[in-house]
Amino acid sequence: MSSLLFGQILAILVAITSAEKSLLFSHLGKKVSTRATVHIRLWIALPLIILSTLISEGTAFLQVSLQTWLILLLSGVIGFFICDSFAFWAFANIGAREAMVIMTLNPIFHSILSYFFFSEVLSFYQILSILITISGIIILILAKNKKSDNLKKKNKTKGILFAFLGALFQAISNIIAKSALDTLSPLSLNTIRMIGGFIAAVVFAIFVRKEFIKDFKSYKSVNNLALLALASISGPIIGITILLAAFNYAPVGLVTAIAQISPIFILVYELIFLKKRISLLEIIGTLISVLGVSLMFI
Repeated sequence: MSSLLFGQILAILVAITSAEKSLLFSHLGKKVSTRATVHIRLWIALPLIILSTLISEGTAFLQVSLQTWLILLLSGVIGFFICDSFAFWAFANIGAREAMVIMTLNPIFHSILSYFFFSEVLSFYQILSILITISGIIILILAKNKKSDNLKKKNKTKGILFAFLGALFQAISNIIAKSALDTLSPLSLNTIRMIGGFIAAVVFAIFVRKEFIKDFKSYKSVNNLALLALASISGPIIGITILLAAFNYAPVGLVTAIAQISPIFILVYELIFLKKRISLLEIIGTLISVLGVSLMFI
């Protein structure tokens, strides 16, 4: 097997783990509580990512400057707390696939923000990618609203807004973290960011929501806790590890493009296993959006 093919297979696995994580968080957000899920999953993911970082890279992430720490902590608050809160609310209101399709806007928002803050010029293919992705999302939204009653439309509208905000805040989080990319590995960088998200989630649960203990009680079911652990490990641990490995075997742009196809795996899962009735327009919208965002990296 060639190294390029192996890298592409790893990128597909990244997309699968992303799809699996989204489906699980969508299920748990509806069954348990979105806010509790955002909070409790960090108690599982943070110790694991710290352990992974210490084993693979030692204590390098502890030795960076205070300024870098503060920048990455802020990035983590926005990414792992604010962004993920909106994303999980979107999962609960419109479903994992629809939310993931809309959140393909993340790299597009990132490119637009980079243009304004770092003077990074958008290429013709990036502009084309933006137009194609937005077209796919519009088709998906119109298809969803067409078959919804008024109450469902209200929830769908909220879910769509949450997904847009999730994509925007994720892009903002990435832009803030960008300045530290030269001083830290992606794993160490993500560890500090997750610490920021963890602190924000805990403070919010204790002092704002005043439901710190209630969140833990929400996950007294062993089955739900096991699903939460699986979802928490899939993204920040397994997904990132496989993604970094894929970069060693295939071009970064190709790997990133392939990793964007998770909505297609969710679509297949819904059709085969959930026997969900999905309109042709929804399928077309999903495929167009994935194609559009993939062009961004080719």
